[in-house]
Amino acid sequence: MVRLGINVMLMRDVTDSFHNGKTPPNINHFRGTDLIVEWYEKYWCLTITSDQVLGGAPFRFKDDKPN
Repeated sequence: MVRLGINVMLMRDVTDSFHNGKTPPNINHFRGTDLIVEWYEKYWCLTITSDQVLGGAPFRFKDDKPN
């Protein structure tokens, strides 16, 4: 969509990825997702959180500790 000139945004707190923490770079699942989101922010599009659209607080899994 970006290549087609369409303005897009990634909602970072509802984005998920698959990462096996037992393989390099040996980080937990949540940090793996953070790295994916950072890559999108750097190369593709801006990001927002769900509270900016829905109100309330951004979503966070209970096991996802802030960096």
